[in-house]
Amino acid sequence: MAIPTTLSIQFKCGHSETKDLASTPAGKRKARAFGLGKNYVCSRCFKASRSDDFDKYKQELLIQAQGFEEDHGLPELTGSEEQVRWATRLRYQRLTDLIEAAETHQPAFDAEHVIEVAKSLVRAGWWIDNTKEKDLEVDDLLTLITTAVDEDDLVATENPF
Repeated sequence: MAIPTTLSIQFKCGHSETKDLASTPAGKRKARAFGLGKNYVCSRCFKASRSDDFDKYKQELLIQAQGFEEDHGLPELTGSEEQVRWATRLRYQRLTDLIEAAETHQPAFDAEHVIEVAKSLVRAGWWIDNTKEKDLEVDDLLTLITTAVDEDDLVATENPF
């Protein structure tokens, strides 16, 4: 008789789930299942608790970002309500990263100049599309912000063809 790889686990939250423990050696599966049930909550409860914590974090970050906007005279972003909330947080995170890096970065740059340029970038989509990656370096951020041309600033010909 084969030892089953999937076991039904009763979690400490009271819910039960079937988990695949194929990666656990056969002789340790029951002990692993017991440990999971005793020490953890089910996937659904885990996601719900993480979601609440993350929502609080995003709200606190948005409040800090709005204060930063007021302090530096940054204009409101344009876009859908969700885009504006997301882009406001991104803009705050990226600009504070640049302000902190301005003191030690070589070659030196003027953080106030970067903020002045950033004031012209009011489309939420630009901040989402260009700065959402967390591994952007200071040089990348400087290049993105200082060389950005807002699409609305481009003068196109009136000829539709």
